[in-house]
Amino acid sequence: MESVDRRPFVQALAGDKRKQVCNILQDLIFTEEHMQKFMSTFEEQINYANNPNESEQKKSDLWWGYTYVSGVLQGNENGKYIGLDLGGTHFRIILVEFVNGIAETTTKYFNIHRQLLTGPCEKVFDQIAASIQTFLHDEEVRNDKPIPLGFTFSFPSEQTSLKHCTIKTWTKSFQCTTGVGLDPLSPAVNVVARIGDSTGTLMASIYADKQCTASLILGTGSNACIVEDRARYKRVSTEDAHSDKILVDVEWGALGDNGCLDFYKNEFEREINKFSNHPDSYTLEKSFSGMYIGELVRLCLVKLIDNKALFNGKSSKKLDTRWSLNAKSVASIESETDGSNNNTLNVLKEFDLHGDDKSVTEEDIALVKEVCYLVSQRGAYIVASALAVLLKRMEKKEISVGIDGSLYEHHPNYHKHMMEVLNKLLPDVKVKLFLLKDGSGEGAAFVAAVAMNDLEKHH
Repeated sequence: MESVDRRPFVQALAGDKRKQVCNILQDLIFTEEHMQKFMSTFEEQINYANNPNESEQKKSDLWWGYTYVSGVLQGNENGKYIGLDLGGTHFRIILVEFVNGIAETTTKYFNIHRQLLTGPCEKVFDQIAASIQTFLHDEEVRNDKPIPLGFTFSFPSEQTSLKHCTIKTWTKSFQCTTGVGLDPLSPAVNVVARIGDSTGTLMASIYADKQCTASLILGTGSNACIVEDRARYKRVSTEDAHSDKILVDVEWGALGDNGCLDFYKNEFEREINKFSNHPDSYTLEKSFSGMYIGELVRLCLVKLIDNKALFNGKSSKKLDTRWSLNAKSVASIESETDGSNNNTLNVLKEFDLHGDDKSVTEEDIALVKEVCYLVSQRGAYIVASALAVLLKRMEKKEISVGIDGSLYEHHPNYHKHMMEVLNKLLPDVKVKLFLLKDGSGEGAAFVAAVAMNDLEKHH
């Protein structure tokens, strides 16, 4: 949150250049004022979303959805459960076998046939059903009755019960011509739960750490899920819940679609929005998620070049191409801590900015690193500010947060930046962030186990 002109690299620049670089990089700073206003805005949006009055709900772009998951594993579960995780162009089937609350898992990945991505969705579910049959056969699973299945479905949808949802839209690589139907799934299984990826991650995180009350997805996109006091949840009725705690899917990616976050947007974020696949939607994600972080860096580098502050004002065709720089390259540059410049030079070579008859100065290299650092820090500060609002609601002294997603996993400084903000904003709370890789599928099986326990208890 320091001012750019206090950064050691910037202070070492010559007078005119320092001023020029400062003017451009200052836009990357998420200031103390931004942070406080962001948090109060997010709280206000939660209050609108959590209101039983539909006209109030419409003032917020948060879904704040009741997941119909009301309870966690008790530690005495037995039996077999299946988790199915459908997200991108592949899906995972996870067999979980409990013995006295201890889970043994077996996972297998399947690719969806490319031609099915643009046809009727029933064909996709036919493939999934056949794959489940194959999986059970290959694993020699014998069961007297259909195995309970939890289904993590990572597409925008409206939950109407634990078992049912309505798709709002297909996203990512899917362009199916029809809506979803869960019936085509195999008769060898019994679909007892349909959840989102952050809900699955939270269930798996709670199994890994009993202090866990929140989960984040920090990858190509972003989302959060929290354990909420049932008494505080007002958006829809929770009378079917058999616990005083429920799981709430925050669905925060669209926060700001209504303009409430415009106050902190810089020119790079505004340009990303303009040229993205979905202008004016999923606004929050455009400040930090894995899909956009590379483009944020690229736009800033191009502006520095245009102002003759980088590479002597000379760009390359590849760097001038939108979406050409990705999160992996940013993480690679950020991972250099030993004074080496190899990763940065490799990325610059890839963009035809170094090598053969082109050479870059030490100052150029340092400036590229500085941009990657500041863009990454800004994004992590925004995420951590949002997370702090959710954790503050819990009024606990010790909280763990399970995080899944490639950005958090592979970016070397994201965890550190987030902890800086959380320690500052929540000085009296001991916060632990931990990576929980691929937890959403396993979590779906855990939700199936909880649902079956619930059924047995109350019927």
